[in-house]
Amino acid sequence: MNLQPKTIDPGWAKRWTRQSVELFRRAPGLAVGVMTLFALVNAFIPQPLALDVPITVFMVGLLFSSLRAVDHDSGNSWTATWIFFRQTSRDLAHLARDAFLVMLVLGIVFALLFSLYSAATHSAGTIKPNPAYWQLPGWLRHGTARAGNMLTLGVFMPSVLPMIFLTMSVGNQPLMHYVTGYKAAILNMRLAYTVFMGGLLGCSFLMPVLRQIPSLWLGCVLMTGFAVSFWWFGAWGYLWCREMFEGASENARRTAKQSLPAPSHNLT
Repeated sequence: MNLQPKTIDPGWAKRWTRQSVELFRRAPGLAVGVMTLFALVNAFIPQPLALDVPITVFMVGLLFSSLRAVDHDSGNSWTATWIFFRQTSRDLAHLARDAFLVMLVLGIVFALLFSLYSAATHSAGTIKPNPAYWQLPGWLRHGTARAGNMLTLGVFMPSVLPMIFLTMSVGNQPLMHYVTGYKAAILNMRLAYTVFMGGLLGCSFLMPVLRQIPSLWLGCVLMTGFAVSFWWFGAWGYLWCREMFEGASENARRTAKQSLPAPSHNLT
């Protein structure tokens, strides 16, 4: 594996779209399962303080494990996903711990600054949600906000996907992997502007929509859209890192499902 980032060959959008569709078709149930888990985690698991950071690390790690499984062992994708995830869980836990501590400190600092700003301006310019927003189910109100945050933090932050990919590949070295991811985004500026900056702007626009246009169906559409985007653009991130660090510009060949041998009835 080459740990130095490089510029991706032209045609990446068309190439990754084709490869992502192929990976989905190999194990659609696994892909839908990851999307469903994304929605359930954000809808029903509280994430106070900076706990969304370690949860995001593990969710992206699970996504990458599933994509690696479908890429290299599509015939046994569910079992291979668990094996890949279990093998990298220790490094993911260390990364989750380090990222949590950093984001917790930054969150406290920004919260203090925002409190000072609000006190000085008496909360001028704050847009309050539509009163009907509070009539929506709590899991939907909290779920859409958490899903948007997880998508922003785990997928569209330019250096996060390479950092998690490298952590799962060579171990936890957060500062070095973060810098490597940052360099990768700089070397692939068109990708960074088109996908990452576009995704950040899209999430920033969509996340407050439900607060101003409260609707059960709109909330469900947003949750579904965030879940699909998590898998789709996470798959693009996997393909980007695989091509950049491993030099593999195409998916591995599809493998056949291996069934366990039938038990023998011969007792001798």
